[in-house]
Amino acid sequence: MNWGALITADDGTAFITDESTPISLQGIYTASGSRTVTQSIPVNTDDVVLPFCLATGDAYFTYGINGSILNVTAQTNDSNSSPFSFTCYVFTTRAQPLPAWGVAIWNKNGKCILTSETKVLTDVVNIGTKGGSSSGMNLTSTRAGKWAIIPEVAGFYVGVIQQRPFQIGVGFTARYNGSNTVITGIMGSTVPAGGQLGTPLDMKTAVRAIDVSRYE
Repeated sequence: MNWGALITADDGTAFITDESTPISLQGIYTASGSRTVTQSIPVNTDDVVLPFCLATGDAYFTYGINGSILNVTAQTNDSNSSPFSFTCYVFTTRAQPLPAWGVAIWNKNGKCILTSETKVLTDVVNIGTKGGSSSGMNLTSTRAGKWAIIPEVAGFYVGVIQQRPFQIGVGFTARYNGSNTVITGIMGSTVPAGGQLGTPLDMKTAVRAIDVSRYE
């Protein structure tokens, strides 16, 4: 580092240099509904954008960016119409709003990258081991407290009904019950009547998660 400020996390990891911008909390967004709940959140597409999601029901998460809008969706299996609450924690590399008073740090391009009010994304953990036996469609983890995950695909089921193929996606949920969070894969829909499932296509993915109590 030629110049600037060097700031480290509790574990010694440096997250501020003269050429980098920390990923920090843009906002916490909550909506409620049943079946499918989508939140449309304005973002700057020049920034890194990471949504971490949790729900109070068995809903899996997907997201995409359309123009300057981040669309994040929580969707239950089509056999489940129970209402649920869906919360999305959005982290970005946006320029930081200046506090009324305190500390502010700019990078060499004049972008404010850190203030005394910035909540920097830290302590991201991997749930499961990518490619391992307990990953993907076999991943199940119960963690004490309130945890949110980045939407990820677990795998697919491919089947046949009346000699015609069909496919059911499997995503991950982070279901919070008030004290613990269950992170596991759930099917996007039920098997059609008369349908037969073949061998699952397991992506053997891991999930990135954070303890969101650090950001509330």
